[in-house]
Amino acid sequence: EDDDEEEESSESEVETTDASDDDVSNNISTQHENEPESEDAESEATLVEEEDEERERANEDESERESEEESTDENIMENVEDSDQLDDASAASSILMQSSEDAERRDDDMPVESIPGDGDIPDDTHQEPDSTEATTAIAEVVDTATVETREAQEKEDTTSIFEPKADDYSSKITVSVVTWNLAEMAPSEDEARFIRRFRKAHPDLPSEGSNGSDIVMIGGQETENTKPRRAEGSRSRELRRLMVKMLGRKYVPIAIHSLGGVQFGLFVRREILDEIEFCRVADVACGVGNVFHNKGAICAFLQMKARQPAAEVDGRPSSKRRKSVKMLFLTAHMAAHVKNVDARNEDFWRIASELEAQAPPRFLRPKTAREQALADAEGSGGSYLMDSMDHVFFCGDLNYRLDLPRELTEYTVMRIAECLETNDRRQADDLRLSLLRHDQLTRVISEGAAFPGFAEGKINFAPTFKFDKGTKSYDTSHKQRIPAWTDRILFKPSGVRVLDYRSEVDATHSDHRPVSGTFLVDIKGSELPDRPRSKPKRRSRRNNPRPFEAQ
Repeated sequence: EDDDEEEESSESEVETTDASDDDVSNNISTQHENEPESEDAESEATLVEEEDEERERANEDESERESEEESTDENIMENVEDSDQLDDASAASSILMQSSEDAERRDDDMPVESIPGDGDIPDDTHQEPDSTEATTAIAEVVDTATVETREAQEKEDTTSIFEPKADDYSSKITVSVVTWNLAEMAPSEDEARFIRRFRKAHPDLPSEGSNGSDIVMIGGQETENTKPRRAEGSRSRELRRLMVKMLGRKYVPIAIHSLGGVQFGLFVRREILDEIEFCRVADVACGVGNVFHNKGAICAFLQMKARQPAAEVDGRPSSKRRKSVKMLFLTAHMAAHVKNVDARNEDFWRIASELEAQAPPRFLRPKTAREQALADAEGSGGSYLMDSMDHVFFCGDLNYRLDLPRELTEYTVMRIAECLETNDRRQADDLRLSLLRHDQLTRVISEGAAFPGFAEGKINFAPTFKFDKGTKSYDTSHKQRIPAWTDRILFKPSGVRVLDYRSEVDATHSDHRPVSGTFLVDIKGSELPDRPRSKPKRRSRRNNPRPFEAQ
């Protein structure tokens, strides 16, 4: 038994020794195996660090490229904003989109860099885009677009603001109007020579197909003194002779009329005489007791053929229009003195209402039921006549004044003259506007007290009243009249454009200065209202039996 125990112990020791030997051999083998693995780990760590550095370089290059693109975009937008052209906004946006697409295309075409080794130096030449060439190309495109846009705008600015499209003249005519207070004295031929200007085409209109004004209206006030007379005075006859002589044979007088000291002449160019369909003259006395002819008005109701626009001649669809155009030409001499504003307003409404009563029925549009009820109850007061007309021209010595002291008005007028001598037109316009803010007629129109819906051209001339006769000095008599724009030309603005509005400063025989205006007037006719379609009538069985009933 003892021998068996010793043998077992020896065997266990041998096994233990073998196991320890195996562990030692395993440890040695493990050490040999781990040695190459550690070398591989160190090389892999180095590669990872190099990859990280490469990514950092790429990120830095990308951030620099983005910053350069942003600066390029900012430069482009600054160039577009400096050009002050709204039309270049679309061009700039397209250029920005193109630049971004080019940048993306360059990124897609960029070759992929291999991971550099121990002795390799990373090549950054492929990472940096050619931003300088792109910026230069984009800037050249924007500059070219900006220059072209500026040239186009300068060309538009040099074109007259009154010049419409070429095909717009087919339905338009030119109308010239003159108002002249003669102060009971006949003018000379030299002073009336400005009327010859209407025989030539206006400079703002194309010379082709234009032979001067188509219609010319001349109104005169105070052509005669106020004493009663049985026959026409010599000064009235002289004014009529000057009108016919200055316009020449190209113009035919279709209406000449006088009312005391008020004279009226309406002339039509001979070439369009066949377009005149109807003309009638009427007058209204506004003097003492609405009987005397020292104040009053004369008008002409004119109907002429409407002209079809070029767009409709070509056969394009258009709305139905009336075949005739109704026009009203008026000249008047209204109540005088600064304080009589209400009297002048009453003169206007009296003239309008009396002319409405004398108007031919064809010149008044049909009234609606509401308008008829109001007219029966209150009366239209003349507004119905004005609204029925396609075009209205109202001129004359309207006698509206300035609500300013004489000293301030005359000082401002002198400053305006000094500014015009130094060619400071902006300052002159500001000073003139400071006077017109106190103009009675402007205030009356804005308040609707008289001349509702009427308009006037821009006043660029000095006050037309009151001068010392034969001079260019304002009233130096003991009355010391306040300078004012008493002579005016008003019109209904629909379809009318002002070509010229001026005062004739060389006609100095009177204490007033004549005022003239030329207008481009559309005579294509007003649109007809759409009529509702009538319902079809029901068929009667007795009159229209069905087929089987007939059989």
